[in-house]
Amino acid sequence: MWKIAHGFLTNQRFVIFMGRTVRFEIALSRIRDLAVEKTVFIIRTKQCLCVSYQAEKGLGRNRIWFLANDIEKWRKRIYQLSLLRVDQETIEKIAAQLDSDSQDILWYLWEKRHARINQLAELIDAPNHMYVLLKIREIINPISEKVIDCPILSFERSRVDSETGEAVLFSWWMIGHQERLVHREDRLLDIFDEGPYIQVIMEVRGVEASDLRLDVHEDRLTVRSHKIGATLRETFRLPAQVRAHNHQMHLKNNLLEIRLSKVQDTVNSGQ
Repeated sequence: MWKIAHGFLTNQRFVIFMGRTVRFEIALSRIRDLAVEKTVFIIRTKQCLCVSYQAEKGLGRNRIWFLANDIEKWRKRIYQLSLLRVDQETIEKIAAQLDSDSQDILWYLWEKRHARINQLAELIDAPNHMYVLLKIREIINPISEKVIDCPILSFERSRVDSETGEAVLFSWWMIGHQERLVHREDRLLDIFDEGPYIQVIMEVRGVEASDLRLDVHEDRLTVRSHKIGATLRETFRLPAQVRAHNHQMHLKNNLLEIRLSKVQDTVNSGQ
């Protein structure tokens, strides 16, 4: 028997109210599957969403069905928050189809998880906030829907960062459960401590030196490509802090050589 109710979805739970009474409540982490099914409602057939979830104490699975005006919107949103897994390979597939500014926005949110629009505008030196919104709504999210069947960036008025416990207001978030950046073991990478500088040698394919950009922050180095269709993105730790704007880069025979000056040696040489 179908009953009229109100459904509420947060980034942690799915709750159904009947009047003021909670009739159903489940943590999104317990959801195991989603399926749109046809059902008879009154005298006609309508689509409903079947939510399969882990029973308490791990004793099998239960299911609940509900109807809504926009059932596909509900399916996508619940999928984003409960089942979607986003790893570096997924980000690379999306980034390969983006322009350079859109790539910067996507990778920044992959690394930071969330950001206010003014931070994103500053990141890409945007002329205004509308420029950023158009990149997200007309380029990044439509392309991500082709790759993962849903938008990858979502605006939230208020959301708690699960890693820090911080209440974040009016920010853009990357959706899904993120598997953090890791170095690919199948790619050649050597890092040498050469006294006053750090030498990095890594294998890259399908890009030119002019396509590459280095991001340096203390002892963290990111090598990335702005060429549309390229998927290069590597982030790794260095054995010492280095200067952000004092480096040399050479590319030959698919081997990228990077030379970065250490912070402490630069300071000492000026004494």
